[in-house]
Amino acid sequence: MPHENKEPSLDDEHRALEALFERMEQMPPPAPPEPNLFSISGPGQHENRLSDLMAIFMGSHEGAPRWLAKALVACLLKKGAFPGELEDDLLLCTDWDSLSVEREVPSPDVRDGNDKRLDLVISSDSFVIGIEHKVWASASYNPFTTYAAMIDAYQQPYQVRCVLSPLTQRDDVPVDWVCVSYDELITAARERFGEEVATSTFTKWQVFYQELLQHLHAIAHQDKAMIMDDKELTFALKHFAQLKQAARKLGLLESELVQQCTRTLASTLDISENEIIKSSSTWRDEQRVLRFSFPHWEGHNNQACLVYYPTSESDAADSESIGFYVRGYIDRQATSADLEDIAEDFMSTVPDTCSDACSFYRDGEPKDFRFESNKRYLVLDAWPHPYTREGALNALGDLARWIDQRLSQSVQ
Repeated sequence: MPHENKEPSLDDEHRALEALFERMEQMPPPAPPEPNLFSISGPGQHENRLSDLMAIFMGSHEGAPRWLAKALVACLLKKGAFPGELEDDLLLCTDWDSLSVEREVPSPDVRDGNDKRLDLVISSDSFVIGIEHKVWASASYNPFTTYAAMIDAYQQPYQVRCVLSPLTQRDDVPVDWVCVSYDELITAARERFGEEVATSTFTKWQVFYQELLQHLHAIAHQDKAMIMDDKELTFALKHFAQLKQAARKLGLLESELVQQCTRTLASTLDISENEIIKSSSTWRDEQRVLRFSFPHWEGHNNQACLVYYPTSESDAADSESIGFYVRGYIDRQATSADLEDIAEDFMSTVPDTCSDACSFYRDGEPKDFRFESNKRYLVLDAWPHPYTREGALNALGDLARWIDQRLSQSVQ
C-alpha cells in the first residue's frame, strides 16, 4: 500500500510555530542605519530648506567652501551647457572666492505684481547659472520664461539655465533648460572632494558637506533603502511556509475577536448580532482597531471600538502578549445629545484608576476625552480591567452600554 502523507495536526503546527518564534526571539536585531545629520534633524525633503543648505556650499556664506558650486559647474561642462572653448579653463580660471549666490531671486518686474522667484542664482564675473530646484514636485506650472528673463538681467556673457532634481530625466522642463540629477551632482562632488581637501586642514565643513551629499543620495534612492538585512532575508526565505501560517493565524485571531466582540455587544445592548455593523483598520504603532456601530445609535459614525496591539504587559502573564483599550466615538451631527455634557459625565462617572467595581477606567488625564474634526466627534478612551482579552470584551460591552444610555436619554 503506498505511503500516504499525513496532514500535520493542529498541535504539530502550533509546536512548529512556537519553535519558529523562539528562533525569531534569538535573532539579534538588525543594525540600525547610520544616522545622517540632515536626515534626522535637517531639512528632510523640503525644497526651500534643502536649497538653503546647498547655497552654503555654493558661496552664500563667507568662509564656507564653494565645493558644490564647482561640482555643479563640472556637471554642466560635462553636459555641454557651456561653450566648448571654456571646458579646460572655466574650473581653473574662475575666482571662486568672489562667487555670488542668491536665494529666491525675484522677477525684474516684481513691482508689477509678478512675485515669481528662482530658487538659486550663481554668478561670477563671466557666467551666471539660474537653478530651479525641484525635489518631487512637478515643474509643469513653473514660469520658465520669467526665470529666463531673470537670468538675462545679469547680462553675463555665458548663461546656463538648470533644473536640479533627484530625477535623471524630466518631461516637464523646457528643452533649453539643462537637467542635473542629484546622482550626477554627487558623483562630480565626490570626484572633486579629495582634490578640494588635499591641501587644507580638517574642518567642520568637510563633515557637513559629506553629510549633505549622503542626504541627497538618500532622497534620490528612497526606493532602494534596505528593508531586510541578509540574515533576516535568509531566515524569512527558509521559514516562508511557517511565516505564512503565522500570518493566517493573525487573520483568524482578528476574525475570532470580531465574533466575540459582536456576541458581547449583542448581549449587552439586547440586539441581534446581524444588526451590528463591523469594520476594521490599522493605526500607527501596529495598532488594529475593530469598529462596531448600531442602527439605533442614529448613524454609523457613532461607534464602540476595540483597539489591540502587541505588548508584554498583559495581566494574563505568559498566556497573552496582546494589549487592548476601548474607545467610543460620538458624532455631533448624528445625535441630539450634548457632547460637552457627555464628556463631563465621562470624567465624573468613570473612575480614573482600575477598580473591581468597573470594567473600564480612565488614565486620569485630560486626554481621556477629546474632540476631533473641528469638534464634530467626541472621542472617549478607557483601559479594560483586568488588562486581558476577557477584560477587554467586558469593557467594550460596558462602554457601549454607557454610551447607549446617554444617546437614549437625548431622544426621550
